[in-house]
Amino acid sequence: MKDNKRSLKSFKKLWIQFDEDNIDKHQLFFKEHSIRNQDLEHPRGKTLFVLNIPPYVTSRVLEKVFGKLCGVVSSVFFATPKGFKTAYVVFEKESALETALELPENSTVILNDEQHVCLTGLAKWCREYNNSICNEERMKMEIENYMKNYDQRIIDKIANEKARAEEDEDNDGWVTVTGQKKRGQFALARKESVINKVQEKEEQKNKKKRLLNFYTFQIRESKKQNLAELRKKFELDKKRLQDLKSKRTFKPF
Repeated sequence: MKDNKRSLKSFKKLWIQFDEDNIDKHQLFFKEHSIRNQDLEHPRGKTLFVLNIPPYVTSRVLEKVFGKLCGVVSSVFFATPKGFKTAYVVFEKESALETALELPENSTVILNDEQHVCLTGLAKWCREYNNSICNEERMKMEIENYMKNYDQRIIDKIANEKARAEEDEDNDGWVTVTGQKKRGQFALARKESVINKVQEKEEQKNKKKRLLNFYTFQIRESKKQNLAELRKKFELDKKRLQDLKSKRTFKPF
């Protein structure tokens, strides 16, 4: 407990109250975020490191709290999104950070008032659910605009290729042939090497499906056949070697 108190000595304190009717208060701890390897998202001289944030306090609420007391907040980043959270509050100006560090110890902020509303419980869940629902009319309009732009791009591409081909034909008499993939974007190229690979894979699949040398007599027959082929090959090699010796003109022995 003493170690926690010592570690919090460098932090400033801010009290938050849910509304005017609620007498309970919650304490936030904050200080300037300044480390050796500082991220670009948390610039030095503009970032506040905040601890002990209640679960119901969102980034929007935190932005309004410090924006009301200190100055304009450009962004809020939560380091721990669940439970009691920690966050980085980034101000637009360095003077806003200085104002935050000079706040008195007994400063209290009411979250729910006429201007700001902090939703909790069922109201918060209902709002999150309603925000997650997509507007069908808007989605339909976005899809139609996208398809309209896509069709126009295709038309422009075909027209440019046609104009380029006519220009080349008029200049030199040559026609530039461009590749048009009508079989789909991810179709395989019709090259001889690709076709051979596909055929080889198909043959390997078919071989696996066949039950070769399943019975004992089949294994015995296959061994006999291999032995006969080896003997035949040996005789042919032997005969070829004798022919080479007979044709040799230089005979030292």
